[in-house]
Amino acid sequence: MASVRVAVRVRPMNRREKDLSSRCIIRMEGSKTSIVNLKIADGFPGEPAKENTKTFTYDFSYDSTDRQSSAFTSQEKVFEDLGSDVLKAAFDGYNACVFAYGQTGSGKSYTMMGAPGDAGLIPRICEGLFSRISDSSGCDEASFRTEVSYLEIYNERVRDLLRRKSTQTYNLRVREHPKDGPYVEDLSKHLVLNYSDVEELMEAGNINRTTASTGMNDVSSRSHAIFTINFTQAKFDAEMPSETISKIHLVDLAGSERADATGATGVRLKEGGNINKSLVTLGNVISALADMAQDAANASLKKKSAFVPYRDSVLTWLLKDSLGGNSKTIMIATISPADVNYGETLSTLRYANRAKNIINKPTVNEDANVRLIRELQAEIARLKALLIQGNQIALLDSPTALSMEEKLHQNEARVLELTKEWTNKWNETQSILKEETLALRKEGIGVVLDSELPHLIGIDDDLLSTGIILYHLKEGQTFVGREDASTEQDIVLHGLDLESEHCVFENQSGTVTLVPLAGAQCSVNGVQVTEPTQLNQGAVILLGRTNMFRFNHPKEAARLREKRKSGLLSSLSLSMTDLSRSCENLSTVMLYNPGLFGAKAPVFLRLEFERQQREELEKLEMKRRLITEMEAKQQSEKAELERLQQEVESQRKESEKVQQRILRQEESLRHRSQDIESRLRDFLAKKELFEEEKRSEIWSSRKLQQEDESEEEQERRRQHEAAEQREIYRELERLNKEREEQRLRLDTERRRLEEQEREQLSLVGKLEEQLREKKEAASTLLTREDTQHLEEEQHTLADIRGALLRAKEAAARTDGEGACEEARSAQTRYREFKAAQMKELGQMEEGLQQQRERLQQEVAAERTTLLVLSQSLKELQEKGLQDATTVCQEEQLLRQAEERLNFKERQLADLEDSLLPAVAEEKLRAMEVLQQSGDNHQSSLGLDNTLYQVEKELEDKEERLSLHWSSAQQLQQLQETYEFTANVARQEEKVRRKEKEILESREKQQREAMEQAVSRLERRHSALRRSISLEVEEEEEERHESSASRTGGEVDQQRLEREIQKLRQRISEGDDRGRTPEEKTGGSPVSHMQTLNSLLPLSDDRINAYIEEEVQRRLRRMNLLKGGRDNPPSPESVKKDEELQRRNPRRLKHECVASRPVRCHGVQEPIKVVIPRYVLRGQGKDEHFEFEVKMTVMDETWTVFRRYSRFREMHKALRLKHPELLTLEFPPKMLFGNRDERLVAERRGLLEVRSRVTSCSIS
Repeated sequence: MASVRVAVRVRPMNRREKDLSSRCIIRMEGSKTSIVNLKIADGFPGEPAKENTKTFTYDFSYDSTDRQSSAFTSQEKVFEDLGSDVLKAAFDGYNACVFAYGQTGSGKSYTMMGAPGDAGLIPRICEGLFSRISDSSGCDEASFRTEVSYLEIYNERVRDLLRRKSTQTYNLRVREHPKDGPYVEDLSKHLVLNYSDVEELMEAGNINRTTASTGMNDVSSRSHAIFTINFTQAKFDAEMPSETISKIHLVDLAGSERADATGATGVRLKEGGNINKSLVTLGNVISALADMAQDAANASLKKKSAFVPYRDSVLTWLLKDSLGGNSKTIMIATISPADVNYGETLSTLRYANRAKNIINKPTVNEDANVRLIRELQAEIARLKALLIQGNQIALLDSPTALSMEEKLHQNEARVLELTKEWTNKWNETQSILKEETLALRKEGIGVVLDSELPHLIGIDDDLLSTGIILYHLKEGQTFVGREDASTEQDIVLHGLDLESEHCVFENQSGTVTLVPLAGAQCSVNGVQVTEPTQLNQGAVILLGRTNMFRFNHPKEAARLREKRKSGLLSSLSLSMTDLSRSCENLSTVMLYNPGLFGAKAPVFLRLEFERQQREELEKLEMKRRLITEMEAKQQSEKAELERLQQEVESQRKESEKVQQRILRQEESLRHRSQDIESRLRDFLAKKELFEEEKRSEIWSSRKLQQEDESEEEQERRRQHEAAEQREIYRELERLNKEREEQRLRLDTERRRLEEQEREQLSLVGKLEEQLREKKEAASTLLTREDTQHLEEEQHTLADIRGALLRAKEAAARTDGEGACEEARSAQTRYREFKAAQMKELGQMEEGLQQQRERLQQEVAAERTTLLVLSQSLKELQEKGLQDATTVCQEEQLLRQAEERLNFKERQLADLEDSLLPAVAEEKLRAMEVLQQSGDNHQSSLGLDNTLYQVEKELEDKEERLSLHWSSAQQLQQLQETYEFTANVARQEEKVRRKEKEILESREKQQREAMEQAVSRLERRHSALRRSISLEVEEEEEERHESSASRTGGEVDQQRLEREIQKLRQRISEGDDRGRTPEEKTGGSPVSHMQTLNSLLPLSDDRINAYIEEEVQRRLRRMNLLKGGRDNPPSPESVKKDEELQRRNPRRLKHECVASRPVRCHGVQEPIKVVIPRYVLRGQGKDEHFEFEVKMTVMDETWTVFRRYSRFREMHKALRLKHPELLTLEFPPKMLFGNRDERLVAERRGLLEVRSRVTSCSIS
């Protein structure tokens, strides 16, 4: 028992991972592999950190990320660790398996197959296998036989990668043998003699393998590939035969992949699903086997039967022996070092860690005969030991000893026989394998011998023969004869009438010729030949009487196959030709060679042969009869078909004749109908001409009356339009005046606000100026340190003054030495104080001098900067730069430079005018005081003078301190005043901004109201223009003399348009004058018009009503003019129209329809309303019925379509005005069945409004 060995290999970063800036998360130390989760940060000290690193231990850990690193693992190192173990297991007789597992693009194919110049495990294992085979064969240690097969599993279907393309590729089925385990049915196995053969087959299989490009790998394997090596070795080990069979599975798996990472769609997505299915099953098998191994290790636990799902996928079924079976298995887990593949990498490492626990049961695969020989040898050794032991106890003559000895001899003889048979079989196999021109391959369950040279295959009549004899005809001459020939014969035969040197086969450039020697009996296809005869494919050759051969020529057979494919001959004729030729060849040979079965041959063989010949001839005759019958049947069917075709042709001709007769009749009918139509058209034309003459007479009689009426109507229309134009002009003038008044009010309000804003800004400016002056003055005041220093000096001077006063009082009381000493001490302190003060003044003067020099340098630099900026601005202005932003920036920089220069100049002037002279004067005064105190310190006068100076200086100090505190208090008060004023200014600014917004909103509303008023005027004007155009069209149809009135109307229209355009221009000019520059640049705010809004609705209603009434009046006029052709208008109707003109437009708007009389003299039904039909409209939920309503009023007819709901609404409205309609039946509303056609048909009759109209007219 052995566990699965697991190795992990990490590849370098690929281009995709480098483009994503991925980081390495894999670390390897010895056989340990660690993976780091970069998304989990390390914990802080003292806190429990989350586990972001996982470590696994495997048999091997290979780091191949960096070729420059010392820890880099090459392909050669992987082969030394893993491939050498596979070769050792194969030569020891064990099965072996190597498979790579990992995600797509992790380096599985590179590890297994390698790259050009850097071979992988599979090529290296094959090369190492044949290298060891050649070493062992050179020492005559053993004999070897190697077969390979190559398959792929694509979409859970098995495909042979080494099979010819003419055969089916995806029809291989997986079977399972009770002893040998799973295998692929009809999988081709190819015999290989060296590594070049393996390499050639491997390249051919890789070309046929299915690959495609995905988002993670440009050449992604889309299938699982299994390269299998069947390795057989035979040798003698201590005079004991040994034959082992090893099966090496080298597996290159497709990688697991995620659709979102690879971007797979369509076929690629389906392939990925099948790949993941087989890999998931492989993981389940690994997990189940690992669990079984753990359960077996824990003997204390109760064992439970675990199911291993081998058959859930083809891959795991074929690898059943490699996973938990009879094999030594190595798993290589390939992973990516990038953090973007963390999930897939961790999953691969976990599967590899579980695979370590799988326990396999490898055993040596030994041949059954060899195993039997070994068992017999063991039995012989045991029997010999028993015989030796029996001799020692004197049982030599006993029956038991005799049976044991007899059994021993039988076993020895059987061992010798089996060993010899095994040796002969293996030697024959090796001799066949060494023949370069013979190819042995397994096709399904059969074995095929392929030879490239022309050859002879023996046809043996011996029923006990089980072998096949094949003789190659090499290039040149091949001699045939007996063993007793004077020269060595290439083919040695035995039989009757066979000469010692019988014949020669000559092979010249692919052409084989049989040359019989003198007196030799040779037959080709049953014909005796004495001259050189060229042989063709399939010829039967008889040498002597008993040696029969079939001649095969591979190249000629290939040419015949190509000719058969070309379709020149039918398959039936070819099969019949081949059958007859074969039978004739054999029968000719048999019948015309009576010596083939001599007197010594048994008679039943000849009879059997004759019987077979008769059966063949009967079969051939039966096939010929069948062909004859089929030909006769075909002829009869052909005759029947011709008869049917003739009948169809005759029927077609009859139908054509009938169609021609029908066409002639149709033509005659068409001519007759044309004559009738022409007569009818002539009659109608005459009727139309008569009616036209009648109408012209009637029209001429009415024309004069219509002209008079039209002139009167034209005059009234002109007056009405003039009045309307004057009303519109007045309205425009009023609007313009209100606009001007509103603009003046807005300008006054804006000026008031601007004046307040200027006053406020001036007040703030004054306060800012005062504050700046105070700040500049405060800059000359004492600082906090200076104030403290002054106070300290004041205290010191006060102490000195006290000492001087005490000295003076003591001197006044007594003339002793004590008073003098105290006076000197006080004067000394005063001198020291003045000296220190003088020193400080000197330092201050020096610092002020340095500050003055620094300020002078800064002023000079600022002047230079100001000069450069002014020149730059001047150049920009001279160039006329269009960019106003750049000019404004330059001006702003210039102003800032001027302000900095003025500030520094003021500082310098203040320093030179006030500070430096004051310090110098103070220093001079201190020096004078110091000199005077030095001259007078001995006298009492000096004491008084010193006391005077001290008091004077004390007063000076107090005055400076009081001045400092008063200035500081004033500055604080001014600061508070400024802040209060600034706050007030800000509040007022907010108020002004709010008022400004209100003004802008009012102006915007005013503009919108003005625009609405103008648009309403335009609508009125367009309505007037439409009414004029309607009237113009009417008069153009009725009379051609209306051009003058139309011209007047157009002039009025143009004048009205000019007025509206002027009003718009005045509005826009007023807006431009009313807006401030800021408002012009920032937008167009408009204020409202309260007065205009209060006046516009009244005028709008009045004008709309007037326009609507005018349109109604003109339409009515047109209808009256049209109806006047038959019935001219009466004077009463004209007077009524004039009265309607003078009535209130609002009442006229609603009463115009009711007051119009209907001319129905001579008409039975002036108004007729019917519902002739209904139609279905809409689809789905919107499907509904609509009723066609046909209305006829006098000579005019309208047709509309309305739904039932519209009828119901009209009925409700009419019931409120006419209660009489309550007596009429109205179809009720239905909740269900509204789409029922029967209900709709009932409603149609009830919805006709003829009775409603009659009721309304009666009421």
